[in-house]
Amino acid sequence: MNIIQLKIGLLQVNDSKWKKLLDVLRYRYIPISFIKDENYYFAEAIEYQGQYFYRVDGVTVKAEQYEYERVIANPRLYYFSSALKLHYRIRKAKELGIGYHWPTNAAVPIDIFSLTNNLEAQTRGNT
Repeated sequence: MNIIQLKIGLLQVNDSKWKKLLDVLRYRYIPISFIKDENYYFAEAIEYQGQYFYRVDGVTVKAEQYEYERVIANPRLYYFSSALKLHYRIRKAKELGIGYHWPTNAAVPIDIFSLTNNLEAQTRGNT
């Protein structure tokens, strides 16, 4: 098992004095509560038995190999980045309450959004 620790954050386009100061503080060893929010957090990219996973706050989702490689190379949240795709997969898994306690329980599948659409359609059909 290969686990790589990542610091996920927004792409810094505006380099004002305050943003530069916050960026300097963000990478220092200070309490996590000061730097962790919806857009800045720690994640893990995991390679295990030829499969790839992404974990945030105990929620694990499956990832494609290219997503795994790209999120390691560029852990920034912006248009079309792999980090952003994985960010939304994790967010949806948290909403559904799935993907916790991997590898004991199964990780969330890559197609989580089509999975939830099917579940919603089935639920509507049963009512």
